[in-house]
Amino acid sequence: MNDLPTSAIALWHTLMSINNMTGWKERFNAPNSTVERLTGLSKQGLVDARKVLINNHLIEYQKGKRNQAPVYKMISLVNSDDLSSYQTLDSKSDQTLDLTSDQNLTIPRQKRNGYEEVEDEAKTRAEDPYVVYQENFGVMRPMITESISDWCSFFSAEIVVAAMKRGIKQNARSFAYIESILRGWSQQDLKTIDDINAYETQTSQTSKTIPFPKHRDQRFETLQRMREKED
Repeated sequence: MNDLPTSAIALWHTLMSINNMTGWKERFNAPNSTVERLTGLSKQGLVDARKVLINNHLIEYQKGKRNQAPVYKMISLVNSDDLSSYQTLDSKSDQTLDLTSDQNLTIPRQKRNGYEEVEDEAKTRAEDPYVVYQENFGVMRPMITESISDWCSFFSAEIVVAAMKRGIKQNARSFAYIESILRGWSQQDLKTIDDINAYETQTSQTSKTIPFPKHRDQRFETLQRMREKED
């Protein structure tokens, strides 16, 4: 319905994915560095795309304060007239939910020495499935972003990253391979990293204890008899 540039579309999908990861809070914070990595936009590109979404009444934006990330609000595409009765009936409960969800809205940053900050940033990047994918698998398209978000909701970000690391170890750099691992874990009803590690350990031990077949290959025996006749 709205003719938007590609950068604004990418930003909208990225913000929706981040909002999904937070449990669909009315307002959520998202650091510029994280949004830039997920969208592939430059600093100025992010500013321009954000202005387009604001002007089209698709998001609300509050500039970040000191040691706090910017705050976003996704504006629903559903006609506000259709929601008027719902909002009137549940206004009290909505206010309660808003207060609850906003309690942990911002991400405070404490002053620490340089080494600890670098280590913390590296750890955060290593635990972020979107960052891990971009750094090891390639360009993240909106469909892949949505799929990663769905799997994070089904399992957790930690488990999705674990599947990616197994793909990297096997040199299988495709999202289809990652999904095959996640589907396998889902079929085995594995819900935590401990469950996965225990299952893989058991599977590995079982494969090592499978006895080697005692019967000899018939083709090998036939070849041996033919050689004996030639001799």
